Amino acid sequence: MGKVYHALAALLVAAAGLAAADVPLGQPPPGKTFLVILSHHDDHTWEWGFGGFLARLVDSGWTGYYVRTTNDEKDGREWGPNDQVNHKESIAAVKALGLKEVISLNWRNDHMSSVPLKEVRAQYILLIRKYRPDAVMSWNPWGHYDRNPDHRRVARAAGEAVWMAGLENVHPEHLAAGLKPHRVPVVYYSQRADYGRGHAPNIAIEFNEAQLLRKVEAYWAHRNVRGVPASPEIKRREMEEPSLAAGKRAGVKYAEMFYRLEEWDHLPGLRDYLTENARAK
Repeated sequence: MGKVYHALAALLVAAAGLAAADVPLGQPPPGKTFLVILSHHDDHTWEWGFGGFLARLVDSGWTGYYVRTTNDEKDGREWGPNDQVNHKESIAAVKALGLKEVISLNWRNDHMSSVPLKEVRAQYILLIRKYRPDAVMSWNPWGHYDRNPDHRRVARAAGEAVWMAGLENVHPEHLAAGLKPHRVPVVYYSQRADYGRGHAPNIAIEFNEAQLLRKVEAYWAHRNVRGVPASPEIKRREMEEPSLAAGKRAGVKYAEMFYRLEEWDHLPGLRDYLTENARAK
């Protein structure tokens, strides 16, 4: 009876652990280059996504590029020179995380819904073919409603570009510039839960305390929109609390959650076949 009791207790403990870790913990993919495609100067540093993951990738030897789609002219307190100030602070934030460059496309802030989708998508396709990333990060095209029109437009354009960049008959004029089609192996999508109803993450990525501190530094580098925090404790808490909450869901201390989509996920049978044969080799 004692053995049965202890076995049952062990099962209950295991079940409790599974219930707590409701988002599976994943590992960064193999690769060397990533491209972050988002709407605004500070989107890569917001509370629930990207900063810790990007810092971890850089620490693992990856080279990262940040695509800032809009000019952020309406974002901040400077009004006149907002676009210039925000661009400068975006460079500082990227430097804190260890990324190599900010690529600004300078579409008008809050006017993305009036921009032809194919124009934005074409720029993303060109960048994907130029930098040939092993991973792309962006807003989730299939996330629930996001009130920010720039987020929605960028999400859709990026989702389509990731697929279309690998097709030879899409923008064949790129071949003349030496830009060949490129299939992105994996994409990580996120969404602001406070701007809509969120999305359903299927993976969590762990990062350490040093990487958290770089996420904190990158977040507060955007002084034009965030001001100066009252104390170092408040400054850290803004990034630490959501990172702890995500970590709890994955069974670790600090994490960020994403909807990960691999190249062949739309064909699960083919994906399983390739996975099995890759293991066999």
